[in-house]
This record gives sequence, structure tokens and C-alpha cells, in this order.
Amino acid sequence: MVVEILKSFGLSEYEAKALLALLSKGVLTAKEISEIAKIPRTSVYDVMNSLISKGLVEAFGKPLKFKALSSEEIINLLSKKVEKNLEILKRELPKVEEEVEEVKVYRNEVVVEKLKDLVMNSSDIVALITFIPSWLADVLNESKAKKVIISSNPEVVNSSKTYRLWKDFNISHGLLIFDDRIVIFVFMNDEKIGILSEGYGVVQFSKMLIDSLLEVIKC
Repeated sequence: MVVEILKSFGLSEYEAKALLALLSKGVLTAKEISEIAKIPRTSVYDVMNSLISKGLVEAFGKPLKFKALSSEEIINLLSKKVEKNLEILKRELPKVEEEVEEVKVYRNEVVVEKLKDLVMNSSDIVALITFIPSWLADVLNESKAKKVIISSNPEVVNSSKTYRLWKDFNISHGLLIFDDRIVIFVFMNDEKIGILSEGYGVVQFSKMLIDSLLEVIKC
């Protein structure tokens, strides 16, 4: 139960288990954390480095040892993060409401043509797509833009920074952000549908969602 709650604050399962091991045992080596928390040895240093970067764990000594903040300090730190995120939502969500009327809807081949136009005229593309179909991979591969691809099959896009989602999907939904100013939400099963917005709030909210997801994927 505690592991699931910690995961809701952006920790991975391994991070949550490692943190609990440190809270219960005090100071531990990477090997001890691996054994107690049941984390693969090949992953334990990445997990600890991520916890250190989040400010939840300290490292010291030779051989290297790890110590978690106190439970009170951890709660305070996570509370501040929640408060910060709520402030962002308070600021950005009203902007999204104000910009609802600014969206444009495209269907079927019109979506494909619109995506081709956006891809070829953008220098920076961020795509979060559950599964990239071959036609969309072809469109993205035509571009020389800087690309960040998050998907269950990111390898189909060349010359890009890729992140793999933790499960395979048989549906193709997601969003693409172009030059931090245009976002298009795509639904690509039996019928292709694209919902485009240039609204600042919509774009910023989409970026925040992707940044939050990347924090989890990188852990």
C-alpha cells in the first residue's frame, strides 16, 4: 500500500521499495538495498541516483552507502511538490478552459496532410504516441527536426531521442507538440481524428504531462 502511494508522487516501484528499505534499516550499501528491496543489481545504482536527484536520499563514504531523509522530511518534500503542481494547475487549467474554442478538428486523410505540414515546417517535435503506425513513422522520418519520441515502438523513428513506454499497445492514440507552440491530439484506429490547438495553456499543460511521464520513465 505504501509503495503504491509513493508511486502516486512520481516514484517508480523500485524507488519506492528502495526508500522503504532505507527507512526501515537506516544506512545500507547498494548490495544490501538490492537484496532487501528485491531490486536487480544492474538497476540499483540508477534507482539510487534518481532518488538522490529527487532529494530523498544521501550518499556518502567508501564503499558507497546510502541513507534516506527522515520520514518527516520526506513527507514535507513531497508535500511541497504537490503544492507546486497544484499552483501550476491553478494557473494553467483556467487558460485551457478559455482556449477550448480555439481547437480545430481534422479527420482521416486531412489529419495525415496536416501532420505532414506540421512535421516538415517544425524544428522541434515531441511525440507521445502509444503505438506509432507505419504511415506516421514515415511522416516523422521525413523530417530533419529535433525529435523526442515516447512510445511502445519508438525505434521506428530515426534520428531521435527515444523513450519506451512500459507496455505494448495495440491502439494508436497520443499527442504531438511542435516548436512548443502547437499541440495536436491524435486518435488513429478505424478513423483518424486530430484535434489541434495553438492555445498557450493547452500546449503548456501537454508539456507538463509529458515531463511528468518522462520523470517516471527515466527512473
